[in-house]
Amino acid sequence: MRTGIALAGTMLALALPAASSAQPTARVACSRDVPATIGGAHKCLGPGEYCATRYERQYERYGFICSTRYRPPRLRRK
Repeated sequence: MRTGIALAGTMLALALPAASSAQPTARVACSRDVPATIGGAHKCLGPGEYCATRYERQYERYGFICSTRYRPPRLRRK
């Protein structure tokens, strides 16, 4: 009898949706820069910021070029 009650309790606990403790993340506002999503992450883009050449196409979407004339590469406006 006890195993039946314990089994029923376990199945009931699995059937109910668990309460999520995850808090929604607030995005930081970019005061002077352009808010963007680069490589799946929120970034604030501005001239002179470090950049990765592999995301060049994504930077172009927001009006920037990843200039390789600097080491490490930096963003500049189109």
